[in-house]
Amino acid sequence: MSIAAAAPDPVLDLLRCPKCRGALDRIDAHELRCRQCGSRTAVVNGIPRFVSDDDFDASEGAGRTRASFGYEWTHFNDWKPSGQTFGDYFSKFDLEWLRGRVVLDAGCGMGRHARQIAPFADTVIAVDFSNAINEAARNVAEQPNVQCVQGDLTRLPVADNTFDFVFSMGVLHHIADTAGTLKGLVRALKPGGRMRLYLYWKRTGFAGGLLALVTFARKFTTRLPFPVLRVCCWMLSVVLMLAIVLPYRAMQSLGFPVKDTWPLAIYVKYPFNVIYNDQFDRFSAPIEKRYSEAEVRALLESAGLRDIGVHARYGWIGDGVK
Repeated sequence: MSIAAAAPDPVLDLLRCPKCRGALDRIDAHELRCRQCGSRTAVVNGIPRFVSDDDFDASEGAGRTRASFGYEWTHFNDWKPSGQTFGDYFSKFDLEWLRGRVVLDAGCGMGRHARQIAPFADTVIAVDFSNAINEAARNVAEQPNVQCVQGDLTRLPVADNTFDFVFSMGVLHHIADTAGTLKGLVRALKPGGRMRLYLYWKRTGFAGGLLALVTFARKFTTRLPFPVLRVCCWMLSVVLMLAIVLPYRAMQSLGFPVKDTWPLAIYVKYPFNVIYNDQFDRFSAPIEKRYSEAEVRALLESAGLRDIGVHARYGWIGDGVK
């Protein structure tokens, strides 16, 4: 769905000026203007651009995070391999409930989940603050009910009390103010609207020890140039595939169960490119938080949600209702 191509007013009505929360008017195919403060927003290739490179210092956390995910999803831009994770992220969720509803994908990356959820929803707004939004627009081009928006989740450019469903998969644990950002997402929900998050989990025992090593390594890897890190992650992924994932698969073929809680067990069912993509993700983003089940519940409660549910799915899936 291209806002530059005479998008219907209901779509434009879902957006707001991130500076003053004012409603927007379309000046022409290439620019929007806030009715309240007069701020202008460029529309490039059909995508409203509420943020630009000038808004972020590349040497600081948010700037490095934006650059990291922009690089990641530009180079890992095929939605099909990682799109296989859709079944895990939306486990125990009735997708048919989305029929006729308005959905916000908060931190859409290259658009894999926006593309897959679009057939179930009436309208999907897919927001990302990095240049990955360009890949998202390409990946959802066949879904006319998806509008891509380049915007910052900490200054969300959408209307309050508007969306039936908001989801954010693997994003909030990379943001410094996770709780404040979540409250902004909840404000976008209609009363009775539903929220779903995916957050990294804390681990103990052997898995916890491995994550401690990863955390130590990240002190160095988050400073590497992205092309160098990508090569390192490819080599690591080959080692992990040969040493861990393929033996797991061999165990399964012999009838021995592989438990979901085992390190890297998730990759038994996914192609190599998923583990490669995930290693880059793990070692590149400067901020990485992990949560216990109780902490996920407390986070959702502090945002004002009710009917909270949390279940393990290679991390924590958290649900709540406004």
